[in-house]
Amino acid sequence: MDFQIEKGEFTAILGESGSGKSSLLKLIYGLEDADLGEIYFQNEIIRGPKFNLIPGHPKMKFVPQEFDLLDYVTVAENVGKYLSNFNLPLKKENIENALDVVRLLDFKNDFPNQLSGGQRQRVSIARALAANPELLLLDEPYSHLDQPLKIEIRKSIRNWAKETNSTLIITTHDMQDALEYSDKIIILKDGEIIQTDTPENLRKTPANEYVAALLGEYSIITAKEMSNLFQIEIPIDKKAIVFPDEIEVSEEGTEFEIKDLRFQGRDYLVEAVNESLSLKFYLVHFPSNELIKLKIRNYRLV
Repeated sequence: MDFQIEKGEFTAILGESGSGKSSLLKLIYGLEDADLGEIYFQNEIIRGPKFNLIPGHPKMKFVPQEFDLLDYVTVAENVGKYLSNFNLPLKKENIENALDVVRLLDFKNDFPNQLSGGQRQRVSIARALAANPELLLLDEPYSHLDQPLKIEIRKSIRNWAKETNSTLIITTHDMQDALEYSDKIIILKDGEIIQTDTPENLRKTPANEYVAALLGEYSIITAKEMSNLFQIEIPIDKKAIVFPDEIEVSEEGTEFEIKDLRFQGRDYLVEAVNESLSLKFYLVHFPSNELIKLKIRNYRLV
């Protein structure tokens, strides 16, 4: 495994459960020892617990999935845990700024045991933000948030990172968390890096079907099916991956039968079949009949 992250970059580590995402963050922070190789931060080797009495690095903060909050002190006191008391007005300002980023300023005098799981998660993130780390590591940071709040907090943390020129690394198995604001995405499987690239390039050229599956709904089509159904010739040992927005309704297309559709708010995700081939695509309006002609306007090979 070999990769480099530049200062100020937002990197998402994306992979299925058990792919090694959390372990990688712990290695970067120094909570675990690497079997091989070395990890550098600002030209300094990060060493694990075998070599460090106190794991971690003073310019890094790591927020694990376990929140580790103190229920007997207030939210504000939890957020100020890592801050010096030498300048109390500055400490108060840092605490309130961090709570504002995660939209919890009104809860600063509450106690963690009065909060929901999503609120507790945001308190633990605010505690890390208040320390103004140069590198912030977040392990599944939005897992306890409902969708509207997730969108807001995702944007707010990204804005914080830009304003402070902090480097941000998150782990997630939700492709939207990775695609929306990341400069770079690292795809993990079984502890190995499968692909590293920008969100745009990953979608254009996924390394394999595993990568495509992490990026959302897709259809996979054999060379024979591409030739017989769409008159598109591709190498016989390759398959075509097609995302739903790359399939369109056309009178010149091939006839498919609609088998399933799900309303998604803005449009319908439709599944249609022709013999053994199943395609997923979008329709703005509810289809008027079960038969529909489809055409592929873009694809990539794996």
